[in-house]
Amino acid sequence: MTEEIYFRGVHNVTEFTRNELFVSFRQGGYQLSEASFYKKVEDMVNDGEIVRVGRNHYCLPNDKRQVYRHDYSELAEEVALQLEEQYPYLNFTIFEFVQMNDFVNHLVAHNVIFLSVESDIMEFVFDTLKEKYPGKVLINPTADIYHLYWSDNMIVIVKLITEAPKGQEKSWHTRLEKLLVDIMSEPLLLASISESEYPGVYMDAFTRYYIDENCLFRYANRRKSAKKIKKLLHDKTDIILKTKE
Repeated sequence: MTEEIYFRGVHNVTEFTRNELFVSFRQGGYQLSEASFYKKVEDMVNDGEIVRVGRNHYCLPNDKRQVYRHDYSELAEEVALQLEEQYPYLNFTIFEFVQMNDFVNHLVAHNVIFLSVESDIMEFVFDTLKEKYPGKVLINPTADIYHLYWSDNMIVIVKLITEAPKGQEKSWHTRLEKLLVDIMSEPLLLASISESEYPGVYMDAFTRYYIDENCLFRYANRRKSAKKIKKLLHDKTDIILKTKE
């Protein structure tokens, strides 16, 4: 753990930049170089001592908000382990539909595993999983096909968008920033979550959890949803963005 004296210069501010934190460290007697300090910033983020909330914007953890995490189901863990063992270099993420129960008014009673994988290996992953979960795996279905063949604990394979944010605890975990973008971008989620729920989801997320706005809008731009999200925030919530994107 980093000594408390180094943070005294930023204790009474809502957020701060790396340079402002560096000044605070210098005032506390920090002797390492600026380059070494930037490496330490990354270590402090990974250790949870500070939280990244945007490009070059950080804050100290407090009791009002927390880092988002989700306890994944046995099925999700099982699927992830199988893919890690069979395709050790595969980039993939898993989003469970029940994750929405943290945010929506109409609770999700039955789970669906949304497995996002690189497009050139989707067929191989499908062939692997359908052997173990016969009749439970769909690959890149339309919304109509999805609802026609829907069943509890179904596994739906969709294309992983390039540069999608990776999980912080495990790379395949779905970050909250990715979740917030996907519910307004992914066709199957658009067909499954009422638009009337969006303002409440965003308000709840921004109130309860730390949001890396740079991460959110970088991914939203990849999904061509940034303008749509900003309009929602402006028109239907009282969320004030901290960083300009």
